[in-house]
Amino acid sequence: MTVIDFLQKTNLDNSMLIGYYGGGNYGDELLLEVLSNLLARRGVNNMAITYQRPETYKSMHHDFGFKLINIYDRLAVIKAALTSRNILIGGGGLWGVDINFNTLLLSLFLFVSRWALRKKIYLLGVGYYGSTSWMGRLAAWLAGKAANVIIVRDEESVTNFGRLHKHVYQDSDIAWYIPRLDLASYTQEANHLQQRMPVGDKTLLLALRRPQAKSQSQDFLRFNKLISWLIKSNPTQPVILVVPESGVKDRSLHQEIRGWRRRHKNLRIMEMPYNPLALYLYIKQNKDRLSMIAPQLHLIMTAHLTNVPFLPVAYDNKVWQLLDQIGVPRKKRLTIRTVTGYEMQEFADGLGGAK
Repeated sequence: MTVIDFLQKTNLDNSMLIGYYGGGNYGDELLLEVLSNLLARRGVNNMAITYQRPETYKSMHHDFGFKLINIYDRLAVIKAALTSRNILIGGGGLWGVDINFNTLLLSLFLFVSRWALRKKIYLLGVGYYGSTSWMGRLAAWLAGKAANVIIVRDEESVTNFGRLHKHVYQDSDIAWYIPRLDLASYTQEANHLQQRMPVGDKTLLLALRRPQAKSQSQDFLRFNKLISWLIKSNPTQPVILVVPESGVKDRSLHQEIRGWRRRHKNLRIMEMPYNPLALYLYIKQNKDRLSMIAPQLHLIMTAHLTNVPFLPVAYDNKVWQLLDQIGVPRKKRLTIRTVTGYEMQEFADGLGGAK
């Protein structure tokens, strides 16, 4: 069963959709925007979406007529759960190296909703990886035992969830459905990005990664320093630094990036808020003039879907699974822990890489 099959066969009226939406993360906002398109096309009514900062929603998303619930308003979340027929988890590698206490609480919430409140629980396009911690495995057990149906996005996830549940189906990440969407309504926003950030000569599109788990801190600090070194070492190379998260998440990192911009005339910065599908179109419009170095799964997926060359750097099992799916040979892959400045510079010199 695919996500599309599920949407066509299941009555999702009067449902609540939960994800890490509203934090300004490109991948999470992309998942929400794609899924919202699919739900609206299906004609789903009375859908409530949990969102971290509802006041920022319209700056990153189109209005599909769905109700927004502040995820920090616990009373509102509980009320929505009580009045909803279904609870959906809308994509993401929740049970992986990025696991945190909030994911454990979410998984417990799903377990209680299924067995105490008798709600139907659906996990759509999700991931569960061996790279997670003991807390992640506990959270995945709770979510797996809560779910009525689990649709996962890769082989490792189907194996891991398959140990917990008999109704596990392998499909793909929800963002893989972008080519099925009508993106005409996003053209104006993509053109606005083009006006703000025109691409003339061959340009490097770079992205930093904020560490979310303590085990990642040194690796990502090292990676970010390499990105800084690469910008400094190529003063005539046009560079766009995509900041794939809101500044609310890490103000010190954003202040550091703005310092880079003041020091390097070749550097431009693209920060949230922007609609994720508008950024997707912007990258597609400039595909012949861009090359990307970014460790984020959904930026790599965007590069692949738009045919932009990219340096295949993986930081978690979920990225390895994606690289398997798109056919990047293992000998060409790099890890966030071992990638070198030489390899980045070699990529920049050739402005090419995996496709």
